[in-house]
Amino acid sequence: MFIKKLVVQNFRNHKQTEIILGEGLNFFVGPNAQGKTNLLEAIFIICVGRGWRTNKDKELINFDSDFYKIEATTQKDFGEVLIEVSYKDGKKYIKINGVPIQKVSSLMGQVNCVFFSPDELKLIKEAPSDRRRFMDIDISQLDKNYFLALIKYNKILAQRNALLKSQTEDIKSGLEIWDKSLIAVGEYLISKRIKFLKNIEKRLQDVHSVFTNNEEIIKISYENSCGESSFETALINAREKDTRLKTTTIGPHRDDIKISINTRDVRSFASQGQQRTAALSIKLAELQFFKEITGETPILLLDDVLSELDENRRAKLIELTRGVQCIITTTEKNDAEVGAEIFNISKGEVILNSLQQKQSQ
Repeated sequence: MFIKKLVVQNFRNHKQTEIILGEGLNFFVGPNAQGKTNLLEAIFIICVGRGWRTNKDKELINFDSDFYKIEATTQKDFGEVLIEVSYKDGKKYIKINGVPIQKVSSLMGQVNCVFFSPDELKLIKEAPSDRRRFMDIDISQLDKNYFLALIKYNKILAQRNALLKSQTEDIKSGLEIWDKSLIAVGEYLISKRIKFLKNIEKRLQDVHSVFTNNEEIIKISYENSCGESSFETALINAREKDTRLKTTTIGPHRDDIKISINTRDVRSFASQGQQRTAALSIKLAELQFFKEITGETPILLLDDVLSELDENRRAKLIELTRGVQCIITTTEKNDAEVGAEIFNISKGEVILNSLQQKQSQ
């Protein structure tokens, strides 16, 4: 799959931007703070229905407007799909081929993407919530049922935590009611996450070896807050502690991912270069997995990645993205691959490239 045409209106610093993208490598080139990353975020929203830098759609609107709109004409195996996402007066609107949809879950899987930026090092060294977010976004693109289950889990969790904070006399019977529902959904989420990471790990070593010349062994696995116990047993055993702390202390919302290189925890012992390579390798393994599951290659979005890589690894990255629609932001035109489509971006405007000029004639 790939995006043929992207139209962005009143989105961040882009008042009106329309570009025709190539099926392979595309470079957004320009100094910092000109709007390159904003276009990647617009594509990300087309795929998952929300931005990665903020959950508040209001913050995405251009200062001089009261709405934003994104349109993407995408090409899939069975034909074209037009996706529109807009936001006005506090409400988000989504259309697929002109038909309004009511739930973001209907958008999931229409166009899949894999995104990487320097901020994705959070996947390696920041809080567990960043690693859970990585799993949740990616599995949701592959499985709408997971996305719906995640929403349901968070609603039940909020009700359970509200009960714990209330400290009512019948708190025990209340917990028994909420726990039954939380356990069923939570066990489903955990099983899906474990399966997802196992599939990523199957492909991870081969990708990582390309960057490291087979000098490192990388592993990724699920770190369960329940320990060796089932979620049901652990949650019931934690009731006294949860009541004392007035919050739910174990479950999918507290779980983590463990990543190691040569048996050592990447978070504690890896250099920044190793952490960056590990994070990028995970994303490229994810790209392969998406293709095998869906039969279509997702769009690869790379934000300011080349400047962090040496020339050798830069060349290897480009080679690994052959046959993929890859959209890369960079500050230097010299980073752009020969034969790639190049879009020069300045102050929220895009200078027509050769492909776009040809299409407009």
